[in-house]
Amino acid sequence: MIVGMRYFILKLLIVFLSGFFPESLTAQGLFDFGGEATTQFNRGKLEQDAGNFKEAVRWYKKAIETEPKFYESYNNIGYIYGSNGYHDKAVEWYKKSVLINPEFVQGLSNLGASYIELGKEKLAVEVLEKARKLAPESQLVGNNYATALRGVGRIEESLEVLKNLKNGENSEEINHAIKAQQYRIEGKYELAEKEFRAAISKDPKEISLYTNLGSLLIEREKFDEAEVILEKAISIKDVGAVTHMNLGFLYLKKKKYDKAQAQSEIAVKLNPKSSTSWLNLGLSYVHQGKINEAREAWNRALDLDPDNEQLINNLKAIEE
Repeated sequence: MIVGMRYFILKLLIVFLSGFFPESLTAQGLFDFGGEATTQFNRGKLEQDAGNFKEAVRWYKKAIETEPKFYESYNNIGYIYGSNGYHDKAVEWYKKSVLINPEFVQGLSNLGASYIELGKEKLAVEVLEKARKLAPESQLVGNNYATALRGVGRIEESLEVLKNLKNGENSEEINHAIKAQQYRIEGKYELAEKEFRAAISKDPKEISLYTNLGSLLIEREKFDEAEVILEKAISIKDVGAVTHMNLGFLYLKKKKYDKAQAQSEIAVKLNPKSSTSWLNLGLSYVHQGKINEAREAWNRALDLDPDNEQLINNLKAIEE
């Protein structure tokens, strides 16, 4: 018997709510970067705000060439990679940023967020604990920290962090998202859904809200509603691997196997280290009679998760 459809429920509640961009165009921090580097950084920020990411990266790299310790340039390059689903690359740049300035809270928070996206919650907890010590009142850090704690099974601690967050610093949509996460952990799913929808009404272009509402609806087996929400997410702009993985899982549940394959293929391209995405891709192949492709996908998954009995049993099943 072939088993094993899985999806991520709450990987990214705060990853894209965290305000990865510096709020100002001017360089901040411990270093005086000088006029030329700051001008180049500001040009990169303008290109980034306009959605011209390739040009933005080019200008940020120019700023780094001019001043190698311009840690905010490294941070913003990391964000650009992360926002386009390349979280391995994002981690590389965030690490460079916080290596230069170990007290750069935004860089630490962003690094933790990308670790969450990659399923490396233990590393996320370590990084975000440092950020919490530096900025114990920060809503943004607290939100990411709570998500990481939940990912490593420290549910009560996660809930406690959320309960202690103060609402004043946040925009209205983020406050709704925080309440939604808290209700979800408490198992109050109807209230969680209501808060996610309220958050979306305040910020209809925030991708993470759709991703998390979609996963909640999947969890509640509201598959048609989940499909609408997740399709809306990918129609707004490029999204990360988790959204595509969850949509692929949803299509498996709805027996739309060609669409499940398409979404799972995108998910493994964006995050090839996700055993769950490879598992679901294999299932989409099996249901279409593509046994060789399924075998290859599950072997990739098994390389990443060698003790997974579901994968071992699935591989045995297709050989019988």
